[in-house]
Amino acid sequence: MASSSLRAIAGSSRTVAVTGTPSRLALTAAAPARVLIPSRGYATPSPSPSPSSSPDWSLPEIHVGQTHPSRYGEHYDDTLSSDLLYMTYNHRLANATPAATPVPEPRTPYELNRPQPLPRGNRPARPSAKVVRPDTIPRLESITIHTMVKEAIGNKQALLSAIMALRAISGETANGGGRSGSSGVQVVISRSGAAAFKLRAGMPVAAKVEIKGPAMYDFIQSLVDFVLPRIREFPGFALPSASAAKTSPSALGGVVSMGLPATAMALFPQVEANLDAYPRLHGFHMFFKTDARGESAQENARALLSGFRIPFHKR
Repeated sequence: MASSSLRAIAGSSRTVAVTGTPSRLALTAAAPARVLIPSRGYATPSPSPSPSSSPDWSLPEIHVGQTHPSRYGEHYDDTLSSDLLYMTYNHRLANATPAATPVPEPRTPYELNRPQPLPRGNRPARPSAKVVRPDTIPRLESITIHTMVKEAIGNKQALLSAIMALRAISGETANGGGRSGSSGVQVVISRSGAAAFKLRAGMPVAAKVEIKGPAMYDFIQSLVDFVLPRIREFPGFALPSASAAKTSPSALGGVVSMGLPATAMALFPQVEANLDAYPRLHGFHMFFKTDARGESAQENARALLSGFRIPFHKR
């Protein structure tokens, strides 16, 4: 038999070609020629293809969207938002007239058309209280996870396990899925040095990641369903004492911070599935940033997190 042979099978509407060597034969069906028309939005030919060259196909930019509905996101829209409107509404703030910004009188003619001086003191002006309405209900904006690796002072490679763990539990990468605002896991550089710890300014000592959008609800779901119930003797996150100042910058900012030990990072299902791949795990802090500002901002932020089943307890 020759190295390449062609046999036509009579009595059929198609022609089957047998090609190849005696040790390996391949059957290919020669079907009628068809013109493949690309579907709209996925591939488009060039506007004026050259008759002597093959058509030029170009793919548009691919943006990975949400693959499944967020259970905690739907819980906020369907149930939690109406409950927060009832719990955080303040009649006094809703009916109060906003105070006008005091304008100092010019002492000399030279100060008449000059810009206003900055307020005195070492603290910025307090943010005005946010009136709660159906369109201004406290909402979660982002979640920042930060972990400090003290071993990185002497060995920079110690940061790799922390970076891998943060990338696994957050699912964030730089510009991942075509999102230009996604910064991924970032290495934190020290701003000042400390001779007692052999730390110099500019040394990498920590890692952090910021989660936004539907991914932050997926992180809360993993935290509440898999991590917190499996921590032994965990009563919840401690609330500030009753004597804590209500007008401190942290109380007016609407950011709730909490921390967990290194054993909690191993309980995330993304890390637990490949636990041997992480040489060392570290404790981490979580910062839940909400859009609540002004009076009772942090209390409203804790009420929002408690609706996501994050436990709190009194000291």
